[in-house]
Amino acid sequence: MNKNLLECTIQGIVDKYPETMDIFTGFNIVTQEELAQGLGAVLRLKTLLSIKKINPESFISLLIDKIENTEQYRQLSEVVTDNQGVFNFVAQLPCALNLPLNWALQAILKKLRVEKDIRLNYYLWSCSNDVLYFADYLQQVEDIADAPDLIVTTDYNLFNSKFIEQVMNKGLYTTSLQQPKPINSTLNYIGIVDKQGWYNVVAINPVVVVIDCRQMGRLPIPKTWGDLLQPEYEQKVVLNGCSGDFDDIILLTIYQQYGDAGIAALRRSVRTGMHPSQMIKSMAGSNHDRPPIYVMPYFFANTISPPVEAKVIWMEDGTPITPLSYLVKASKAKELQALIDYFNGPEFGRICAGAYFPALHPQVPHNLPANAVLKWLGWDYIRGQDTGKLLARLNLNFE
Repeated sequence: MNKNLLECTIQGIVDKYPETMDIFTGFNIVTQEELAQGLGAVLRLKTLLSIKKINPESFISLLIDKIENTEQYRQLSEVVTDNQGVFNFVAQLPCALNLPLNWALQAILKKLRVEKDIRLNYYLWSCSNDVLYFADYLQQVEDIADAPDLIVTTDYNLFNSKFIEQVMNKGLYTTSLQQPKPINSTLNYIGIVDKQGWYNVVAINPVVVVIDCRQMGRLPIPKTWGDLLQPEYEQKVVLNGCSGDFDDIILLTIYQQYGDAGIAALRRSVRTGMHPSQMIKSMAGSNHDRPPIYVMPYFFANTISPPVEAKVIWMEDGTPITPLSYLVKASKAKELQALIDYFNGPEFGRICAGAYFPALHPQVPHNLPANAVLKWLGWDYIRGQDTGKLLARLNLNFE
C-alpha cells in the first residue's frame, strides 16, 4: 500500500479514504478549499511531501494507521458487545499506539468471548481527542460495578490527590495479582515503579527539546531546562499545546523545580503553542522569523527528516517523562488476566518501543541514546498534588 499511496493524487486518496483528510489538514498539507479548487486532483502525494519537506515513510505510516484504524473499529464492533452501557475496559493512548492496540484487541477479546464467554464493552481514544473524562466520571462512581474493570492511561488526573482520596483509597483499584514484575535494569534509576502497587507502569513517553539548526544563529544550545528560562531565550520556544492547555509534564516539571518564578520565566520564553505536526511543518518552512526551539514528544521528533536541519537535545538535568500505566480491579484481575498479561508482556513492550515509547519490560531494548537522562516527577510528589487544579492555575499564565 505504501508505494501505491505515494503514486496516488491527494484527491484520489481522500475520495477512497475520507478519514485521511484529518491527517492532511493536521499537517497543513492541503485544505478543503484547495481540494475544491482542483489542486488535489493534480498533485501526487510523493510530489507534495517533497515540496513540504515531510518524511514520506512517517507520513505514509500515519495514513495507513488512520485507514486501518477505521476498518479495525468496524471489525471490533462485531466482536465487542454492549454490556448495559458499562465500560469494562477503557484506554487513553498516544495516537502512535492506538492502531497496534486495536489489532491486538481484536484477537484477545475474541479469545475471551469464545473460550471463556467473557464479553467486554470498551472505549479506546487518543490523548489528542479526549471525548470522555474518566477521572471526573470515576470520582462520582458510588457503585464499583459501574466503574471500568481495567483502565490504561497517561492521564495525570488519575494520579492526583483528589482521585486518590475519592477512588484509590476506597479500594476500587489495585495492582494485578502477580508478584511485582521486573523492569529493564537500565531504567531502574528513574523511580517510575509505583511501590504502592496501584499504577502498573508499562512504558514511558519522553518529551524532548528539538532545535532548528538553521534558526539558532548565535543563540547557545540549551543544556538544561534552567537555560530555557533565561532572558536570551525570550520568544524562542514553541511548546506542545495551545494557550490554556500546554503540555502537562513540562509545566509540572518546571513548577516542581523552579516554582511560580520558573513558570513566569517559561511564559517569557514561549512564543506560541503548536501540535507537534505543526512544529515539523514550521521547521520545514521558509519563514525566517520562525522560532528555533521546539518541545515535543520523542515520537514526533523521530519523524523529522532532511532537508530539515534539526537536532534532538537531551537535557542534562533530565528529559521529562509521562508514564503509560494501567489500573485493574482486584476482583477482576483473574478474569482479565489475558489482557493484563498482554500489557505486561514483551509484545506490547515492543510496540511501545517501536513507537519511541521506551518500555519497562526487561526483554525489550529501549533504544534510547547513551546520553539520555530521564526525569520523573516522583510518585510522592504526584500523590501530594491536585494536578488538575494545579495545571489549570499554571496554564492561566499563558493566556
